[in-house]
Amino acid sequence: MASSLVGDISAAPSMTGSLTEGLGPAAPPMQLMHVLECTVDIKEIDAKGTFSQVPKERLGYKLRGGIDKQVTINVTQVTNNVQADTDDLQSSYTGGLYIERCFGILLAPGRSVKHSDMQLLEMVSGSSGGSGCSVCALWNAGESALAAFNVASGDGAPAYMSLALDLVIRGIRDPLRLVVETPVKVFPPTERFWYYSKRPLVQQFYINLKESVDSLGQLQYEVTSVETSGELDRSRLNLPLSLSSLLPSPLSTAPAPPSPSEPDSDGDEPLLSGTGEVSKDCGVDVLENWAQVLRSWIGPRPRALSQLVRVGVPEALRGEVWLRLAGVDQNDKLMETYRTLISKDCPFEAVIQRDIARTFPAHDFFREAGGLGQDSLLRMARAYAVYDHEVGYCQGLSFLAATLLLHMPEEQAFCLLVRLMYGYGLRELYKDGFDALYMRLHQLDRLMEEQLNDLRAHFQELGVEPHMFASQWFLTVFTARFPLPLVYHILDVFLLQGMDTLFQVSLALLSRARKDLLQHDFEGVLKYFRVTLPKKCRAEEAARQIVKLACSIKVKRLQKYQLEYEKFIKESAEKEKINVELERLKGINSQLQQDKDMLEAQLMQARSNYEEAQKESVHYAAVARDYREICARLDKQLHTVQDCVKSCMNCSLKLAQKDNKEEVEQKPEEEKENSSDTEARLKQRVRDLELELAQVKLAHVQAQCSNQELSHQLNAALNEMQAAMNQKQTVTPWLVRTLGSIMDAAQNRPSFQTYLPNLNPEQQSPSLPRQGSFSSTQGQSQANLDRRVSEPYSPVVVRRKKDLNAKRHSMLVESNHSNEVKDLNRRSHEVKDLNRRSHEVIVKNLSMG
Repeated sequence: MASSLVGDISAAPSMTGSLTEGLGPAAPPMQLMHVLECTVDIKEIDAKGTFSQVPKERLGYKLRGGIDKQVTINVTQVTNNVQADTDDLQSSYTGGLYIERCFGILLAPGRSVKHSDMQLLEMVSGSSGGSGCSVCALWNAGESALAAFNVASGDGAPAYMSLALDLVIRGIRDPLRLVVETPVKVFPPTERFWYYSKRPLVQQFYINLKESVDSLGQLQYEVTSVETSGELDRSRLNLPLSLSSLLPSPLSTAPAPPSPSEPDSDGDEPLLSGTGEVSKDCGVDVLENWAQVLRSWIGPRPRALSQLVRVGVPEALRGEVWLRLAGVDQNDKLMETYRTLISKDCPFEAVIQRDIARTFPAHDFFREAGGLGQDSLLRMARAYAVYDHEVGYCQGLSFLAATLLLHMPEEQAFCLLVRLMYGYGLRELYKDGFDALYMRLHQLDRLMEEQLNDLRAHFQELGVEPHMFASQWFLTVFTARFPLPLVYHILDVFLLQGMDTLFQVSLALLSRARKDLLQHDFEGVLKYFRVTLPKKCRAEEAARQIVKLACSIKVKRLQKYQLEYEKFIKESAEKEKINVELERLKGINSQLQQDKDMLEAQLMQARSNYEEAQKESVHYAAVARDYREICARLDKQLHTVQDCVKSCMNCSLKLAQKDNKEEVEQKPEEEKENSSDTEARLKQRVRDLELELAQVKLAHVQAQCSNQELSHQLNAALNEMQAAMNQKQTVTPWLVRTLGSIMDAAQNRPSFQTYLPNLNPEQQSPSLPRQGSFSSTQGQSQANLDRRVSEPYSPVVVRRKKDLNAKRHSMLVESNHSNEVKDLNRRSHEVKDLNRRSHEVIVKNLSMG
């Protein structure tokens, strides 16, 4: 819902001028209370260039960013209208406001925006005069001051939008500003809305005036306050638009707007939390009694305090009395701690934000989203969640905190909440999985068995247990469902007595509703607790009767029931432990049983396989016995046939011929194999002889080369010696002897014929074993050749062998020739080196001689 924070502004003289000029000797008298209704209509430009309605829902407008818009504001007067065109104001004036003119529309993102931060829109049209006015302005999306409306929601877009309109009203000195604040949600420019509402925003303003007389004695009016109830929804209110339904008296203050969430009938809808009005009227004698008690309340509680509290604390004194009952009226340290806690981060922020809107929605103080009440409640819930790490935040704390905030500032309310949680045992109800809460519910069940036995029996028959209706009573101290008069009175007694009050009030409520509850079934009982019972407690007299009955109920044996519950829990834990062990053993037993069944199945399978194997063994033994009998019979028949064959001459001849034929066929094959082996041996021998021949030729060439080299060396030495002797006739005797020995050695050196092999073995020299070996090898080769020639060969074999030998001979000759050339070159180089060295030696000797 839209909410407005409206105030007066002081316009500059250049804007307003003197509004009293031209009004005659005196301003006409006006009513002191007026109601103005403001209607806001926003349109966006579409693809066709025309303006179409912007979607409007209960949570605000749905705008598309980056698109030009058109804003229209119409102001009408709900009070008596004024004749616009009249010459005699005194005679025709009926007490309403006369709107002379209106200025342009101001726009800004956010709420509670300063005047300097608002952007004036370009005015398109405007009309004013009389009881209303209308202004139409163009919203340019390209304005830098309005760029925040071009960002899609969730990306820093504003959650609220503020619209303002200034009115100049005849008889009122300063302009009047009406401010409309409404939630908005920004979408991308391409967003399409299929289903939406086109209703405009309607908001009413209550204008309170004050009369004054200026120095000239003329009547003047000032605006003392401007209040608004937020956006109106006539489809839900179904109220006539008339001043008589809103203003019972012209001199009374602005009435609180009717709340649709406050039911006046006993329908099926449950009563919202925060419902009910608490009267502040109090008798003189009651006030005197309280004044006397408060004056005497310095240390311990006065004796008369208990009786006064049970009757009910006056609404005007509840805040102070609650603090003093709890003993936190002077706890400055905890207040300072609260101021520190509200600045810290809370891990339960999202849960608290969700629950704040559900807390006391029927009360004006907490109804406005983001208002003072919700903000205070949010800070208080966050602070306690940070303060109490073990409990944190639980649903239900917000109702108790809201009740306290209605009677004292939030610092004192926080101190009292901490005292209630820690000092009165409420904190235990939220701890350790709500174990303490279940113990309290068990105590309530035992008290019902003791005092309301028939109702408890009925509940047991239906299956209704105490936690189905009393859990919320205990956790919130009856603040979540019941009307405020009863809630306040219960808190009075609870702060006086403590935890026993919860059992007393619960038994009192069950006692009053006993007859009705006995007539309902399961669903009817739960609905009665949820809907009917809270509505029956709306009257203050009913609340006083319930508390009076509760205070008269004695709740003894709570300690006994607590020990009984603890014993039951202990036994239950032991039983649970035994059951867990039993379940574990059952599981083991089940597994063993499965293993046993599986082994039995395997044993049965093994026995079955064994029996099948025995059957197969018997079968195979019978088959083997049959085969042996068949073989014996066939052997006998074979011997019989052989004997018959031996006795028959024809059969013997045929068998002999068959054997001879097989021998003849085998003999050529053996001869062929023998001939192939001989041929292979001969071929290998030929290859060996060819290799020996090549080696002999190679030795012959080497001997020739050596002989030639030595001959060249001798000739060179002789020539050099002769030349030296010719040059110098006087040669030393030792040189002559040396040269002579060289010449003798040259003459006695064997010639090349010595290295040739001698075919006659008798003439071989014993000093040359190499020649002898060569001759013997040659003789053996000759003998082998003679043997091979003497052996018979076919012409084809001889021709093939000749061709093969010719090829091999040519290849050997070529290889020998190339080798001989290489050896000759090498030896020629060696001879040259030897000659050079001999020459150098000779020259050296000559030079020395």
